[in-house]
Parts: sequence; C-alpha cells; structure tokens
Amino acid sequence: MDMRRHGLLVYALSFFLVLLPGLAFAETSPVKRLALVLGNEAYTDLPPLKNALADANAMDAALRDVGFEVQLVRDADKSAMERALIDFRNKIEPESVVLVYYAGHGLQASEENFLVPIDARIADTMDLPLVAMSASQVLRQLEGTKAGSIIFILDACRDNPFLGKDGKTRSIGNGDSLSRGLARIASKHTGTLIAFSTSPGDVAQDGKGGNSPYTEALTAALRTPGQSIEAIFKDTRARVVEATGGQQIPWENSSLVRDVVLIPQAGGPKVVEATPCDLAAAHPSDPERVGPSVEYANLDPQIAVPACEAAVAGDPANMRFKTLLARAFDKAGRGEEAYKLNEVAMAAGNLAAYHNMGNLYRKGLGVKLDLAKAFELYLYAAERGHPEDQSNVGYMYFQGQGVVQDYGKARIWLEKAANQNWGAAYDKLGLIYLKGLDTKVDLKAAADNFQKGVDLGDRSAMVNLANLYKDGKGVEKDPKKAFDFYSRGARLGAVAAYVNLGNLYEEGRGVDKDLLQAAFWFTLASREGREDALEKLRATRAVLSEGDKEILQQRLDDWARGRFG
Repeated sequence: MDMRRHGLLVYALSFFLVLLPGLAFAETSPVKRLALVLGNEAYTDLPPLKNALADANAMDAALRDVGFEVQLVRDADKSAMERALIDFRNKIEPESVVLVYYAGHGLQASEENFLVPIDARIADTMDLPLVAMSASQVLRQLEGTKAGSIIFILDACRDNPFLGKDGKTRSIGNGDSLSRGLARIASKHTGTLIAFSTSPGDVAQDGKGGNSPYTEALTAALRTPGQSIEAIFKDTRARVVEATGGQQIPWENSSLVRDVVLIPQAGGPKVVEATPCDLAAAHPSDPERVGPSVEYANLDPQIAVPACEAAVAGDPANMRFKTLLARAFDKAGRGEEAYKLNEVAMAAGNLAAYHNMGNLYRKGLGVKLDLAKAFELYLYAAERGHPEDQSNVGYMYFQGQGVVQDYGKARIWLEKAANQNWGAAYDKLGLIYLKGLDTKVDLKAAADNFQKGVDLGDRSAMVNLANLYKDGKGVEKDPKKAFDFYSRGARLGAVAAYVNLGNLYEEGRGVDKDLLQAAFWFTLASREGREDALEKLRATRAVLSEGDKEILQQRLDDWARGRFG
C-alpha cells in the first residue's frame, strides 16, 4: 500500500539532535545517557498500529546497547505520557545526553505536530492541544533542563488515522488545517542537528518487516562502531533509500561544531574535531561536514589546498579530506587533480564527491563540459538526500539544462531542497509561483517563498522579494522595504540589486535622492556587464562635481577592499 497517496497527515520519523559545542565523552568524566521511549499501538478511537511497539522495542534495545539508561513506556494514555515526561525530566543531570523516542499516531495541524495518546478522541482539530501532546512543547520541556545534548525522535503513524475500512476519510471538524507529512520544528540551541525519516511534507513507509525502514536502518547504524553522529545519519539515509527504492529520503539539517562517536573504536576518537582542512574547505551541504561551513566564494585555495593536502597525507583513507581537497583544487582551477580525488571518493560512496564531480562537468573544469552528466551526478546525490543537489536537480529541470525542461519535476525537487533549508530552492519556488509555471499564479505563495529564502540568506530571494515590495505584488507596496531588501542583496553581491539601488537613489524612492550613491551602484553593476547600468552611470556622472567623483572613487576602492558593510 502506497502511504504517500493520503492527503491528511501521516507523519513519520523525525530525529532531533542538539549537541552543545563543549560536549565530549571523556574516559575520566563519562556523560550520563538517558532515554525515554514511548510506543503507542492499541488505540481506542483511532486505528491500531502494526509496528509501533516493535519499533519502540527495537530502539529500546539499540539504545541500551550504546550505553543509554532507558525508560520504556507502552500504550500510554495522555495522563501516562505526561507523567512519564515529568519523571524523565526530573532524572536529567547537568550535561546528560538526553533522548526521547515516540512511536505511534501523529498529526500535523497548522504547522504544529502532535503525539497522539491511545485514549485520544478527536472530533475537531481544535481538540488536538487538549487531547494530544505538542511535539514542540515536549522539546521545550527538555530544553528547560541542563542537559548537554537533546535527542528527540518521532516515529509517528505512516497511515491516515481518519481513514475508515471502506477507504473513505472520516469527517473531522476544521479538517482543512490537517496537513500531509511532518512540519519542520526549529530549535534555537547552538550546535543543532535536525533529521527526519523523510522530507517534511512527505510520508514514510511502514515497510514489509517488523519495523519501519527508518527505525530498522537507524538501529543498525547506531550499533556500528566508530561512526560519528553525522556518519550515522549518512549510513541511515543510504539504507532507507535502498530499502524504499528511493521513495523515502531522510532529512537532516546540522550546525554541529563537534561530532560525537557513540561507540568509539579501540584507539579511535570519541569526539571528531574540525581540522584546519575542515575549517578552510567544509561544504555547507556535505552530510559528513565537521565544523562550520565555507561558502565557495569565500574559499581561499591558498589556505585550503595546503591544509587539506596535509590532512590527506595524515589520513589517506579519510574520504572527507579527499573531497575537501578536491573542492580546494576546484577553486584553484586544478580540475584534473580534483577529478582524480573525486573519483576515488565516489568509489567509496561519498556523496560530496558526486556533488563535486557534478560541478566539474557543469562548468567543464578538468573534463569536457557535459550538462547531462552533471545532472546524472547531481541526481544520484539528490536521491540520497544531498540538499544542494536536490536544488541543482530542480534548477536544471527548471532551466532545461542537461534534461528536458519540466516545471512539475522542478518544483518537486526544489521543495525537497527547501525542506532541508536550502535558501536558493525557496527562491526558485517563488519564481514558479510568481510566473505560474505548471501551476496557478500565486503571488502570496511567491512572496512567502522569497521571504523564506531571504531568512536563509539567499541574495536572489532578497532581490525578488524587493521587486514585489517595489511593485506591490503579493504584498503591500512599500518602497522602503524594497530598498532594505535590495541593500541586503547588494551586500551579498547580487548584481540586480546594484541596478535597483541605483534606480531608487536616482529617483528618491524608498530613500532620499542621492546621485552620488546612484552612481556608486550603477558603477558596480556596469563592472558586472550591465549595459543599462552603464548608460545610467554616464548620465549620472555628468552632473557630479569633481569633489563628488573623488568621493565616489574612494567608496569604490573601499568596496573593492571588502570594507563596505
């Protein structure tokens, strides 16, 4: 039975991991590991579940194997669930590693996720806060303790709880607020890894065995010695993709600066520290990234190449270092050397290497330019959860690069990338709704997607949202907001923002008229090949005084030196 067809929420496993930067498992000071495992199966008013208790039992066993003290609660009503959470919270000691796992029915309504007790009677979605437990509230309860790390796992129902035996959906009040799939839940904790068994908005599969595909994969990965948390998720994702034929792709979002090894190998590290190579060349979407990421534009090969060459020499079997050195070689224009390193890492199954190789074929560096080959490599990584390559696949479908143009498929892949917080994907989704590409024109949806891209720092989304505010499309016309968003995009190097800022300063819209500032932005745009800006620059410079021209040159010099903003 294909669970993906159901329109109401049937939401699946999500895995929250919050690891504080200072966390380490030292021999002399062991950190306590505590887990609360809840499994609900015998529902009185909703359909009973098949695998919930089996999944809870599997997690109970796996967690005990990796050193957790586990409190197992089965078939709990709301009162029992609340008591269990209170009792568990009171056991938490400072710096403990804390994990809560829930298997059972789950519902998403109005962007909130609810864990459903076995005694819940739901006649209206407004009943949910009263008869079920809010997932975000559970997380807040845990965050209110002094735990060193927090892991929150939701392995919720993969079937529609309101689907009757006749195949028809039972009527429920305010049912329109119910949504398909799991809603993203954000945590403000420093060093956060968030993972779902499938992309937000999608549904997971029950599987053919005694456990869900994700729980089966996760419990196996947890028991693998020597794997860091990041590697555990990569392993889990690969297992799930293979088990479901690519129909279910687990989701993660990480800002970890240290990575803990749950079962260290003899002589191996318990905490994976970021090396100089990681700090110089780590890719934002690399599933094996350790430490903060480095945007390609900011990658300095003078620093990254020697740092990563030293890392590869010191640990030749480490594929992460090979892909980072390949990325540094790419930035240095050494395509053939990058190709060889990526080839080795690809053979070892490293997703970052597939991404790197796709980039080489996309721009013809070290290889003959081949967009179809680039698409093929991106697609391989995208199907295994690589967020940037999900965006790349969506963009190539959008543009018809290396593949037949298909806006419908573009939107599917862009939504997957957006659900992994990839800002550029939100920008392209905004364009799809703005232009009505394989869908109805929806200016509000366009504005919403652009705003989400802006929130994630995408410069193109900043320009596009500014355009909407300038013209009053999908939002109330507001030249000042347009100016603000153009300014943000300009500081990130968006050429279209340069031109628009020049226009606003020239016309005095959203900002005081200032021809000197207009000339500044027109100059930057003209340097990037914008002929329309060059024409305006000529006209603007013609009315500037010699003193203004000297000031203009000083500002341009400051910009070139990176002093601006």
